Amino acid sequence: MTSQIISLTLKNLKKIWMLREIPNISEQNAEFLKQLIREKNPKHLLEIGTANGYSTLHFSTAIADTSDITTLEQAWNMHNDAVINFKNCKIKNIHAIWWDAKLVLPKLSENFFDFVYIDEMKKEYLQYLLLALPKMTPDAMIVIDDVEKFRDKMWDLFDYLELKKVVFRLEKTDLDDSIMILFKKDFLSIWE
Repeated sequence: MTSQIISLTLKNLKKIWMLREIPNISEQNAEFLKQLIREKNPKHLLEIGTANGYSTLHFSTAIADTSDITTLEQAWNMHNDAVINFKNCKIKNIHAIWWDAKLVLPKLSENFFDFVYIDEMKKEYLQYLLLALPKMTPDAMIVIDDVEKFRDKMWDLFDYLELKKVVFRLEKTDLDDSIMILFKKDFLSIWE
């Protein structure tokens, strides 16, 4: 029953975001990310940028019942919409936090998240990444969205990764965009 509610909610949210131009992930992107999540099988997923919960709901269908998602959103109206959507879908393993991620991240548990998804303010991606790294397990996977479409807004992220020689790969998930996939282990040599 819950999966039917989630499916209906996702269909409704897609209609809403198309009308209101809410920056949600595409269905192709969602399917690709769900496959990554299934392969990684994370216990604790961190999402930076909830919007109305569209991506979070997709992710909830790919994680185990014993896993959880912590999602951060700084826009109150978006956070509020997401919380309502999660409650309507009767999902209990999503922890939605409203506030600026740069202020919330330092307060989260260290060495906890094994999958991190970043899709918030593009110009702040590098800050989110650096603040989230200590919160990740050594084998954590990091996925950063919109890296092709908004590359000009995240030049410091690309500069940092190049300077520090951090290995990453770009995956084409939409006709006009790609996601970046990294692993925390590739940052460990930076701190040694």
